[in-house]
Amino acid sequence: MQAPARKRRKIRKGTQSCWECKRRKIRCTFVAAPAESVCDGCKSRRLKCVSQAFDDEATTTAAAEAAAAGGGATTTPTAFGKDIGTRLGRIETAVHDLAKRTSAVLPSRLSAEEEPRGGGNTDAAKGNEQETNITRETLPTPSGVRGGVLFRVSGDQAKDRHDELCRTLVAAWPKPDELEVVLGFPVSTSVLFHGVICMPYANFLSKGIPTPRDMLRLPPPGSHPVLVARALLLLAIFMQGIPRFAREDLGAALGDTALGSTGYGKTISRLAETVNRLVTSNDDLVGSLEGVETIMFESMYHNNAGSLRRAWVTHRRAMVIAQLMGLHRAAAATAAAGSSNNTLMAGRLVHDAETLDRIDPEHMWYRLVISDRYLSLMLGLPQASIDSPYGSLEALEGCIPMERLERMESIAGGLILQRNSGPNIHDLAATREIDRLLQEAAAQMPAQWWLAPNVSDIIGKGNKENFGETLRIMNQFTHYHLLAQLHLPYLLLQTAPGDQNYDYSKMTAVMASREILSRFVAFRGSDAVTAYCRGIDFLAFIASTILGLAHIDARCQQQQQQRVSGGSTIGCTASVPHFLAHQRLSDRGLLERTLQGMEKMARGGKDVMAVNIASILQHLLAIEAAAASGVSYSASVSSEGTGEPGEPESEYGGGEAAEADSALRIRIPYFGTITIENRGGEPDSASAALDSQGFFADWEPAYGVDMAETSLLFVPGLTADAEDWALQGVDMALFDNLIRGAAEPASG
Repeated sequence: MQAPARKRRKIRKGTQSCWECKRRKIRCTFVAAPAESVCDGCKSRRLKCVSQAFDDEATTTAAAEAAAAGGGATTTPTAFGKDIGTRLGRIETAVHDLAKRTSAVLPSRLSAEEEPRGGGNTDAAKGNEQETNITRETLPTPSGVRGGVLFRVSGDQAKDRHDELCRTLVAAWPKPDELEVVLGFPVSTSVLFHGVICMPYANFLSKGIPTPRDMLRLPPPGSHPVLVARALLLLAIFMQGIPRFAREDLGAALGDTALGSTGYGKTISRLAETVNRLVTSNDDLVGSLEGVETIMFESMYHNNAGSLRRAWVTHRRAMVIAQLMGLHRAAAATAAAGSSNNTLMAGRLVHDAETLDRIDPEHMWYRLVISDRYLSLMLGLPQASIDSPYGSLEALEGCIPMERLERMESIAGGLILQRNSGPNIHDLAATREIDRLLQEAAAQMPAQWWLAPNVSDIIGKGNKENFGETLRIMNQFTHYHLLAQLHLPYLLLQTAPGDQNYDYSKMTAVMASREILSRFVAFRGSDAVTAYCRGIDFLAFIASTILGLAHIDARCQQQQQQRVSGGSTIGCTASVPHFLAHQRLSDRGLLERTLQGMEKMARGGKDVMAVNIASILQHLLAIEAAAASGVSYSASVSSEGTGEPGEPESEYGGGEAAEADSALRIRIPYFGTITIENRGGEPDSASAALDSQGFFADWEPAYGVDMAETSLLFVPGLTADAEDWALQGVDMALFDNLIRGAAEPASG
């Protein structure tokens, strides 16, 4: 039986194009004549060519499907078609063409992208060959949405390019027997969380603190390279926490294994350098929450090693990537709303759904700001963000007391940085306001919390109690360091007789330094305490310098008062010298114990930082003892020994202050030389004139520029390690603030 003839439609005269060419809005052509059954376009596309004289099959089919979906109601092609049918046909055709073009172009694009970017055949170039550029992934498919955050699994092409990179990273991981040796040493888990907890403490503690064995594991095969890099950095940080007395045992236990043959220090450096070379320096691999977290771990690794400048640069990179991801905007919106707004994080990339169990994006930004301000304050460098949305009343309401303490002190740190970088470092009103904020922050914790913790409570297996005590002592160090930095500029400021406006600041700076040193002596005095945070040694250096100079200056003031009053101190109005008189011996005992701790770390000469701090403390103690016995001293600053970029002078004193009545010359690289010398040979009139000018009697700005600007001109490499610049510029920032503060305060 023959099929029924197709029903013809009535069309306009001269219409020759087919339905397909009409949809594409192109001219319908034929090789031979219009009588040809298939036009050139349909022939090249291998599509059925249907003249407009007949009904369009695609439209008819779509109409029938729509009728069935509508419950069986019939819709004629004419009623359905000219509008919706035509559009559906166009969409289907467009999708079909897109798929064909993508499959044709993608292989050539991938092969071009896999070529090395540079001409050299370096490891870095090989790493770039295998990188994954998340901005170039073709039509990534979401694997799911959790907590408002989009997490995606990379496509097959990206995974192929990751495989070789992951194999290189995994090759740096120790063998199982080597890892067992490392895990056998007494290192608290808290070393792995120091400064990188990106979630509220209540949530963190409720999950239970994982053991080092749980954390030091490679991710499953096929994971993104940044997850492998994270594991390697965790291992490096864990090994940093191995106590000094156990490091020789580590080398002996590892023996001739691959891990043991390279030595303790080189093994840790190799882990960190591998991660930096292959992953964290590659923008295409770190555009995710895990990427930002891994860079935070890298910054903390450098901080623990004493390379504060490298830590600052690395941490600033983490902040930039976080800002590109919009974490700063999400944190501000959350603070304004008073609760988390996860919808703002839609589209934020994570590579593992479990990441959201340990990272709260808004809290990550808050942690980034806190660490940035700590490093900036230590080095005298500008902060990355002056905003503190996490310190609003709404944001503080849902925090536990310790979190409120941390947030309020972070705000105080930012305000100190703003004051120090401003035109008037003597802004007493701003100083008092920040001081009031620090008092309110301290009031968040109960009185007994502020007692120094027992070292035995810090040492442990990493349970909640040990972790809480570690947080406690670290926050105490932070609080007293902020107080010392806040009042530091007024320490050596000479005031008119009877002017006691700055006495409170001087006494507070001394008190805060004393509190820091009392905790440092206990903390560093135990061999069992992990030696992971060299930042504490920098705090001790700042505190001991403040305490030593305060006693030397106080004695100079007493001598000046005796000259004015004819040898008697009765009736003198300055309160600071009298306040320190009965504290001298106990303060000197703290300084001597601090020196002993530094000398212990400096044995063998390998710890360059401890060697330099010990040298300064030795001379400060000698001068303080001489000043207490009646020798008068003055201090000056000159450009002598400033050095050239790339040639840091790390020798302090150099034996020039071996005797108590000689001069102490502290050569600070790229800053100048601070000289504290005996005035004993001067006539009485000259000595009295110098006394009236204060402890820093005269100073010559290095290279003829303002001392506040000197620190920014002659600096070593951006990321000089502790071996190249022992004190990393902490000394430069300290004396810069001291000298600027010792100048006459601006009027008004």
